[in-house]
Amino acid sequence: MRIEQSMIAVVNTGVGNLRSVLLAFKRACPEVEIRIASERKTLRDASRVVFPGQGSMRDCVERLNSLDMVDELRRCLVTKPFLGICLGKQILFDYSEEGGSRGLGFLRGKVKRFKKKNAVKIPHMGWNTVSIKSDHPVFNGILKSEAKKPYFYFVHSFFSKPDDYRLVLGETTHGEVFTSVISSENIFATQFHPEKSSENGIMLLKNFADWNP
Repeated sequence: MRIEQSMIAVVNTGVGNLRSVLLAFKRACPEVEIRIASERKTLRDASRVVFPGQGSMRDCVERLNSLDMVDELRRCLVTKPFLGICLGKQILFDYSEEGGSRGLGFLRGKVKRFKKKNAVKIPHMGWNTVSIKSDHPVFNGILKSEAKKPYFYFVHSFFSKPDDYRLVLGETTHGEVFTSVISSENIFATQFHPEKSSENGIMLLKNFADWNP
């Protein structure tokens, strides 16, 4: 598909700091219009969609339903470049161990909590490496300087485990190896926060704005 850079919609999930995502995109691609999406029309008008967030999956799904945005969001998942960040990655899957919450079920898999082990802090918070399994346009320019293990910033207690390992683009270790990046056709989603990941994060957002899957 060929997508122009006309407008990127950032889904208003009601949780997390949307302002930090907006500011990071304005730094990464100041020529691109960025809008907060709190209604279906903004998603329809967008050329790309970003789904950020921290917090409870249950609360996030309830908010999406209250705004009547779920069906439009599902259409975006098959028609437009889509970036999921943290909760925006987890919500793509069927189910979360956090409160027995149901996700969107767009991808098969579960969201699991980190196992409690000695010296493993929960939540996983801070900088960590991502082991990249294969090249991807959204990682352009990042892997050249940091081989296949660039650093990004994480804040989370749960992680998604896809049923289909072919979705896994990147993995990270925090007591155990977990999926930190997934990709599938026009979907790219990260457990880390690009907006908090300094120059690597800014480069990733710029690449997403230029990505034409």
